Amino acid sequence: MGEEVNFGGASPPNNRGHRLATVAGGTSRRRRRSKRQMATQMLLRHATVISMTGSDPSTADVLVEDGTITRVAAEIRAPGDARVVELEGKYLLPGLIDAHCHITISGGLIADELSLDPRTRILRAAHNAAMTLRAGITTIRDTCGLDDSDILLRDAIHAGILTGPRIIACGRMITMTGGHGWFYGQEVDGADAVRRAVRERVKARADWVKFMASGGFGEEGEQPAASQLDLDELTAGVREARKAGRRTCAHAHGAASIKHALQAGIDTIEHASFLDQEAIDLLRNRGAFIVPTFSIYHKMREAGPGLHLLPYLVELVNRSWDAKVASFIEAYRAGIPIAAGSDNGSPVAPHPDIATELELFVGFGLSPYEALRTATTNAARLLDLGDTIGTIEPGKRADMVALSQDPLRDIAAVRMVSTVVQNGRCYEPGMTGAAQDASSVAV
Repeated sequence: MGEEVNFGGASPPNNRGHRLATVAGGTSRRRRRSKRQMATQMLLRHATVISMTGSDPSTADVLVEDGTITRVAAEIRAPGDARVVELEGKYLLPGLIDAHCHITISGGLIADELSLDPRTRILRAAHNAAMTLRAGITTIRDTCGLDDSDILLRDAIHAGILTGPRIIACGRMITMTGGHGWFYGQEVDGADAVRRAVRERVKARADWVKFMASGGFGEEGEQPAASQLDLDELTAGVREARKAGRRTCAHAHGAASIKHALQAGIDTIEHASFLDQEAIDLLRNRGAFIVPTFSIYHKMREAGPGLHLLPYLVELVNRSWDAKVASFIEAYRAGIPIAAGSDNGSPVAPHPDIATELELFVGFGLSPYEALRTATTNAARLLDLGDTIGTIEPGKRADMVALSQDPLRDIAAVRMVSTVVQNGRCYEPGMTGAAQDASSVAV
């Protein structure tokens, strides 16, 4: 757990609070490394490697040194002190990426989540993080953390104190007074107030800044297509974020709100439910990503009634579903870049699960390979980590997941996790604490 992470465009290594956390954790990490004499080399043998580089799957070995992939080839001779992991019969993919989730919320109804003691919430968040890594999800973008606790969790995982995925944290989202998610976010009105809120997000050491550009599916009477933060407010927020080197995302369902967000310079559109042709053209011209998060709405439809979700919201999702699907298919055909996001943590969507999103994509017409791209190479590009993660090739960080069945034949195989490697450390599904240190293990 002690290897250094290259955050690419993310901010933690440049922030004073993160430096303090790293220094504080550095001594304990060195002690652990000294006591355990951690091997710096690991060889993954005889896997069917689906590298996501565009090459055909093939049986190969993967050599990892100091947390970095250094070689991918057949029959690599194991260095004398390397740990060997036998993966014959397994399918090895890059670690999966969830580009939109809420690790500090656990899938309960909003009132139930808010009623919890904040200390309980952070303990649940730590459990969510460990479960997420066990599911083969090695990186997440948390798009709204209660009380900025996603930032604290990010730092604890980075320092090796807790086990979990690499976290790109937004902290609290920025919404208008009474806007979507007001109970979780920071309420502001007017361009000056938005600027101040962004500065507070930067002060809190958030990696990204999230804005709420439209309504959603959260409360009785909400209208997801209605615009909320205005163009001038979004523009002021984006400019302030860029001054601090932060990228931005916007919750936006309706076409007008999507266009406002893109005109303001937002980097990624979350949900993107009701696109029109003008919005698709803007997305294409800007090269902006969409993160559709179908799985949360699927679960609201299927499980919501049995879990006491408001009937208004269930009916609203049912009325909106076909239009959202049709909009997505148009964007896909137009070549708009798509990244997978689960919206896990929202009501009726507990952690961990990226598989449902990929299964829905395949159901809408994507090939299994295309679906996997949304949770690997595409999501890495969205996070500005394309040079660091997202493929299995020399020079990339060693984030990988081994599956028991072939996901190119059946995308549901992403549920069948055998082994997880994150940042060069190897985990099995039953493990929630430290990675294994044995010199050789068969899985």
